[in-house]
Parts: sequence; structure tokens; C-alpha cells
Amino acid sequence: MQTWAERWTQLLKQLEQQGALVHPLEIKPVATENELLIVEERLGVRIPFEFRNLLLLCSRQVGMYWSLPDEALLPIELEDTPSGDFGWSLEELEFPDFGGDDENLDEQLYLQFYTAGNGDALLIRIEDGSVWYWSHEEDEFDLLAKRFTIYVERATALGCIGADCGQHRQFCGEDGLDLSLASSEIWLKWLEQYFTLTLNQAMSNLESLLIYVSMHGVKDTKVLEAFAQFDASKVYYALRIKIEQSLALTYKEAWSDVLVKVCAVEASDWVRTLWSNKNNIPSRIRDYLTANCLPTEEGLSLVLQDIEKKTVDSYTALHRLRHFHNPKIIAWMKTYVSFPIDGWDTLLAELQPSAETLFEWLSGSEVERITAIRAVWQMMQQEIAPSTCINKDNWRQLLAFWKENELLRKNKQLFSQALEGLDSW
Repeated sequence: MQTWAERWTQLLKQLEQQGALVHPLEIKPVATENELLIVEERLGVRIPFEFRNLLLLCSRQVGMYWSLPDEALLPIELEDTPSGDFGWSLEELEFPDFGGDDENLDEQLYLQFYTAGNGDALLIRIEDGSVWYWSHEEDEFDLLAKRFTIYVERATALGCIGADCGQHRQFCGEDGLDLSLASSEIWLKWLEQYFTLTLNQAMSNLESLLIYVSMHGVKDTKVLEAFAQFDASKVYYALRIKIEQSLALTYKEAWSDVLVKVCAVEASDWVRTLWSNKNNIPSRIRDYLTANCLPTEEGLSLVLQDIEKKTVDSYTALHRLRHFHNPKIIAWMKTYVSFPIDGWDTLLAELQPSAETLFEWLSGSEVERITAIRAVWQMMQQEIAPSTCINKDNWRQLLAFWKENELLRKNKQLFSQALEGLDSW
């Protein structure tokens, strides 16, 4: 147990140093023989021998949780991004509930020693002490290990990977968790590199720097500065290849974000070709690159013309234009805004309009007024200020008028809330 505890502690320490979200390791004292007997009497069965010894000699309860930062891009061979969700508990030891109204005799064959974050169960079979996973949605069982100590050892070696099926199935063979599987080896190699590759080491060549960025993103200004030592055109081309060859949309988005931050100018000609040549770049990424790599007027014109080829709706406008933060969009959307206004209000808020523009909308047609007051309330909640100063006396008068004269109660409430939050906005 001491060896396991040291490995768990070291694992969490390394993860935390690399920016992962880590919950404190929980290791409670051992159980007493009397406590085990009480639980066994309550259940009416004897706890399997190996697990019983672990509770008696190691710990009555162990728990840990960790997750990688959103910036971490895992090898494409892995179906799901691993995270940590591992442990056991004597206090929670119980027969599982497999659902259904009738008594399920299979429930009496197992003891549930841990509940995954998604509600699925980790089980130990009473007859032979083997460890199983049960999916409450699929009503399927996965063998994790033939013995409890084998389960703990292999799960620990894999980084105490999560208990739900998306975590462990990619590392399981016929006999449960298997460290020799190609997916296991790929994950362990990635995890070791994640722990050991420093920015100083990564700066030795562009390939290493891209590996580092795939693990940590570019939030740190030192990472952005590291790109400056390489030829900008080579950086652009390498990132373009990443975007074009990545199969997962999230990976394309992540590499697009890096490109925008480190070589937007170098990518401008390529981005223009995305509007005329056949390519595998999704429109949402093309829009994002257009907003950030081309001159504002040129990029906005391309996107607006494309939107107007079909019937304009609020959510299309929101998702395709939110990257521009250009006041000209407000004038454009005024022609199209209509009920229902979901999407239009969010777009207006995110464009950070001037106080004068908001006041104009609040004084305009019904659809403009309701769009504007919902945008105002969103901005207040998110602490987004208008781009110009508010004339609070004029605003107070207008908000008070509509608080009294709006017909719908929910709209009255919006004006009331805006009025209350005006002084602190």
C-alpha cells in the first residue's frame, strides 16, 4: 500500500505541475476486523478475501480525481481523453442496483465498491474476487481484472484512469486492463512526455515545440515568444498541415487558434483560398480564420455574403459573426432580427455595442427593444460594458417607462433588473 500511495502522490504532483485539475488524494485509515464483520453481517455475505485484506491492512477508503487541461491534444489513436477517477470505499460497499422493478438475482453476485462520475458501477464478484465494470445505460459488464490487486496495480500504472467505459475500454483486452495493448503503450508514452518535456527542451526545434503546444496550448506568453526564433513561414506551413491533416474537429480548432496567435499574417493568402478552392476545412474554422487572419472589412464581407446566400437565421449569424466584434454587424443584423430573438440578443451583447446604439434599439421597434434589453441583461451579468459611457439619467427614464408599460411579465422583469443594475454597470 505504501508503494501505491507514493505512486499516487507522485502522479498527482506531476499532473498538477503540468496544469491539470487535481483533487487532493484521499486515503483513510485501515478498517478494523469488527467494522468488516458489521458490514458483512449487514450484507449477509463475506467480502472477497483479497479485497478484505486490502481494507484491513491498507485503507478503508481511497479516492482520487484528475483531468487534463482543455488545451491538451491526445494522440488520435486514443478514442477518448483519459482522466483520473479511482478508488474504493468500505462505507459505500453495497449490492449494486441494476434497475428494473423485479428482484434481480445478478445483483447478489457482486458488491459495488466505487461509483463512477457518470453513475456507472465498479464491482467485485463475490465468488472469485474479479473486478468488473457495469454500464447503467448499456446494461453491459466489462472485466477489468481477475483479482483486485491486479486491478489496482494496472489502473495505477495507467495513471488511475477513470472508471467510466469511455476511459477504460480503450485499455482493456480479454483479461481486463492490459498494459501491453498498443493503445496503452501510446497513452503511457504520451503521459511520460507530458510529465517530462519542458519548454526549454521544446525550443530546440519546431517539431518539439509543436508537441509541447499540443499538450499545453499557447496561453503562456513564453510559448508565443518561443515561436519567434523560428522562420515565420515555416511555422505557418507546419500549423497549416496540422489543421488540414487533423481528423478531429476539436484538433482543427485548437491548431487554428495557435495559428491565429503566432502567424496570422503569414496565413492570410491561404485563408483567402479557402473561399474559392475545395478543401476539408469546416466552415466554422474558415470563418474563425477569416476573422483573425484577414483585414476586417475583407473578412467580414466574405462571411456576410456567404450567410446571405441562404435564409438568415439568428444562430447562424451568431456562430459565424461572433469572432469579428465589429459594430458594422449591428447595422447589418438590424435588417434581419426577428422573433424568436434567441441568438440575436447574444450576438448583440458579444459585439459590445456603444451606449448610444443600445439606447437606439431600446427606443426602436418591439423586436429591437426586446433584443436590446436581453442583450443589456446579458452584458450586465457578464460584466461587459458598452463601448461608450452611459447617460444614466436618460437610461433610467427609458428603462422605468418600459418597466411600467411592457405587457409581458417576463419583459417587465428584464427592464426592472436592468434598472436595478444600472448604477453598478
